[in-house]
Amino acid sequence: MSLLNYIQRPEGKGWRIALLTTAVLGILAQWPLRIDVTEDRRHSLSEATESMLDAIEQAEDEVLVRCYLKGEFPARYQRLAGEIRSKLRTFARKSDHNVRWQFIDVTASGDDKTIGETESALYEQGLRFTRIATRENGITAFQNVWPCAIVTVKGVDYPVQFLRSENMDPDEVMVQNAINQVEFNLGQAIRLGLRDRRPVVGILQGHGCWLPAETADFTNTLSETADVVDVELDGSVDALCESIEGRVWRQPKYEVLVVAGPDSTFSDKDKLLLDQYLMNGGNLLWLIDPLATDLDSLRNAQQTLAITRETGLFDLLFHHGARLNRNLVLDAQCAPIVLNAGPMGNQRNMQMFSWYFAPVVLAGPEAHPICANLDPVHFDFVSSIDPVNEIEGKKSQVLLESSAQSVLYNAPVRVASGVVNLPPEHFETNRSQGHPLAVLLEGRFESFYAARLNAQLRDDPDFAFRESTESGCMIVVADADFIRNDTRAVEGGIAPLPLGWDRASQRVIYDNKEWLLNAISYLLDDVAQISLRSRSIAFRPLNDTRIRGKQSKWTLSAVGIPVVLVLSMGLLLAALRKRRWTQN
Repeated sequence: MSLLNYIQRPEGKGWRIALLTTAVLGILAQWPLRIDVTEDRRHSLSEATESMLDAIEQAEDEVLVRCYLKGEFPARYQRLAGEIRSKLRTFARKSDHNVRWQFIDVTASGDDKTIGETESALYEQGLRFTRIATRENGITAFQNVWPCAIVTVKGVDYPVQFLRSENMDPDEVMVQNAINQVEFNLGQAIRLGLRDRRPVVGILQGHGCWLPAETADFTNTLSETADVVDVELDGSVDALCESIEGRVWRQPKYEVLVVAGPDSTFSDKDKLLLDQYLMNGGNLLWLIDPLATDLDSLRNAQQTLAITRETGLFDLLFHHGARLNRNLVLDAQCAPIVLNAGPMGNQRNMQMFSWYFAPVVLAGPEAHPICANLDPVHFDFVSSIDPVNEIEGKKSQVLLESSAQSVLYNAPVRVASGVVNLPPEHFETNRSQGHPLAVLLEGRFESFYAARLNAQLRDDPDFAFRESTESGCMIVVADADFIRNDTRAVEGGIAPLPLGWDRASQRVIYDNKEWLLNAISYLLDDVAQISLRSRSIAFRPLNDTRIRGKQSKWTLSAVGIPVVLVLSMGLLLAALRKRRWTQN
């Protein structure tokens, strides 16, 4: 009897079911089904990335990703490589394989000259390696790890640095942070290659604003995704906006303008230019010190007086919805400072104290996307801000605020090193929340000069005065030092230190730069970038306390229990089969 005839007979029912199941599984295999059941959706792409990959599929743009994290590395680097490989595999599937990728082992050739040439080429692209130490048979060897990639879009290479660490051996938290940002870093490089033009961000110069070297760390990072240019007003009508033939209103020359650290008075003409820049669709990031503090006097005499800094901007910002208060915020949640605690024999007695003039702020779980999933940010001689002048169509939101254990000192404020001796109960207040330090204003804005401008200039078609805007956006931070990086002397000049650098610990521990980059992304209306940057994947390490001294027990449980379960199921199934088919 043939197999086909047997299947068609009643007793061939089991074969028919098996063949049908095989056919169904074969059909389903053509459309792979993946269900992400993780709490933090770590295996799912964001909507922004999905849209980007759909655009690649429709445009049939080819993207090549060459990742150099391949080789015999410690487990933490293997985890990072596995996450990169998983994301690239998903990118390829979602883009109809228009995203191609390969992993390259820099040391695969075994030739020192070839390896050196490859590493030099990567270094010239702006990529950096991490040097790790391995110990085998009592001998310590060093190895270069390149946690980076090069994304090629339309023939142009875009470098991607997954792990940015100055430590020889980054810890698990640093590696986990790199894993969190894999989708963001890859997506950002691909977006740079796909877009027609880069946004332009202006940094205001003059009026005592910070010098380029003092904001270099922030601007250098920002320049990876935008064109950063220095801007001077000087009363020029074309400084911020330009006339375009065929358009009634002027066009902003920069998508975002950063005003950081002015210490001189703005003329009415310059204030009018800033006002009209906002009215014509420009976005503003203000970082202003309402009080002036003489740091040289503080260093030399251990005390100084903080007085109002007259910039002429208080009335303009008040009209647009932010009142900069002439005060200083002292917070029990603050950064440390190293001071001389008095003589100790013939040596200086340097100790660490709480510097209440430097609040440290950590955003809460319900924070705005600009602040989400960031480490603490650091302020220095910061004032409070009050959202005011609410009008229909405009909304304000507090982005950062001091802790509930903070107090205000109105100007003039005596600033002295003796503040470290304040007792903790000095900061016990009845407030349930802190004082606003940074606010976001967006929506409808009305011109500060709507009722102040003379008729001749108001009706001048070349100037094209606008009375209001329906889609304005600006962020105000009451601390100019928030964006300023420290510098160090080098041969031939000065070099910037990383923004957020702590001299006591000699490393970056504050997330000011990430916060500022998020703020710029929000002002650029780059929702995709900010949503990816603020995404977090929880790191769940083993409990070292529970496993210490019980490694054998846990290893045996992890290896032995699955084996025992498989053997038990096999014996049980065999017993049930024997019982079913054994005749009495």
